[in-house]
Amino acid sequence: MGSKIEWTAGIEGALELAGKEQRVVMVALGEAEEGRTELHVRDVYADKVASKAAAATINVPAWSFGEDEAKRLPKMKGVEPRNHRNNLATVLERWVTPNESGVVALPHHLWVGPDGTLLLSCPWEISAEELAWCTDEALRRAGVEERPELPEDAHPPRRLLVGETFRVIDEDELGRGLKQAELDEKLGALSKRFIGMGDRGDVIQIMFTAEPAASDFLAKQIGGWDLGGGFGGGGAIVDGTVELLGTISPANFIEVLAETARSPSASRRTRTAVALEQIGSREGLSIAKKGWKSEKDEGARAEWIRALAACGRSDKGSIRTVIKAAAKDDNPLVRRSALIGLGFTLPNEDALEALQEALGGPLAEERDAAVLALALGRARDQASLVQGVLESDLEDGSRRAAEAAMRVLEGGPLYPLAGEFKRISESEIERGRIFFRPVGDNLESMGR
Repeated sequence: MGSKIEWTAGIEGALELAGKEQRVVMVALGEAEEGRTELHVRDVYADKVASKAAAATINVPAWSFGEDEAKRLPKMKGVEPRNHRNNLATVLERWVTPNESGVVALPHHLWVGPDGTLLLSCPWEISAEELAWCTDEALRRAGVEERPELPEDAHPPRRLLVGETFRVIDEDELGRGLKQAELDEKLGALSKRFIGMGDRGDVIQIMFTAEPAASDFLAKQIGGWDLGGGFGGGGAIVDGTVELLGTISPANFIEVLAETARSPSASRRTRTAVALEQIGSREGLSIAKKGWKSEKDEGARAEWIRALAACGRSDKGSIRTVIKAAAKDDNPLVRRSALIGLGFTLPNEDALEALQEALGGPLAEERDAAVLALALGRARDQASLVQGVLESDLEDGSRRAAEAAMRVLEGGPLYPLAGEFKRISESEIERGRIFFRPVGDNLESMGR
């Protein structure tokens, strides 16, 4: 199935038209024959939700491709290979800063205002519902009052940046996942030798690749590492790999998490739950459901309830389960974690009602969790609730959390909330995919 989005060949003409008509330009960067890019072409650009949203913007493609790959570019009416090259050159000149090797994150989506100002950006994965949310947010920021009706499941993507773009670290030679031929070559080389610390960079590149063979490789390697082989040896390297998987890997790696979710190690099950929370894909919902129902470790239960919320954001039964845990679970940490998790399900009305009840309740810790949830869900239409909290008598920690949440609801980035998330959730695992920063210290840059 081909793209249902209408594309404009030249970015300069698109910007000129946007200025005249007070419109927003969406720029889609991609890489020919790369897995994530192909998923966008096949699943996102062909989706009616995304195409309806994109009808409100002027859409410009900017694909990178090798000399022998021009025929592999997606079919876009009126767009020639030279248009991709010219558009990409303009993007790199105006909005996206390459690293020292000239590498940028691919694929990558940008929303640019009628005056040429960068409004939003999102590298790597984005779904049709997330693209619809970003379109609405970009139009709102550009002052466009008449906007398409948002679909029920529209929500912000992971790795969303506001007014800035991501720069990969200088050591990153690709900024993307491996193409099938590159993956085959790397897997072939690794199969011929013991995998040690010197292979860490190759393993991370494989973990960043949206191809079934990549996740199959990791599943087999985890079995070997559990028996003491591989770099680092033993369970510690597997725990670290699961944690990294949640930060960098595409959704095809959820099959690996199905195995680690059954681990006898509470530490590994905890990391599995956090990985699912970070990926936030409906494909992980069945794993999250089973993990929540079967978990006995109290610390891990607090992580599983948020994984259930993140993966089940469109599942009414899952949302009811999270709301019940927020109100009635015996463990106060689980109750707080469930409240935080409801932020992933917004704008669900039942979830919002539960958060409102917590805001008016007697427990400061649960109020802080509800405030954080509103910010995580970027519920800007509920900013008055947070303002009401700020106008009450607060301890320093609660005031700091409410002020940080208000800055998000006023249009700021999410990453300043990372510290408050740790304090309120008592979870020490980093969440670089959720609290995504514009500089290349994220593990997504595949640092060696």
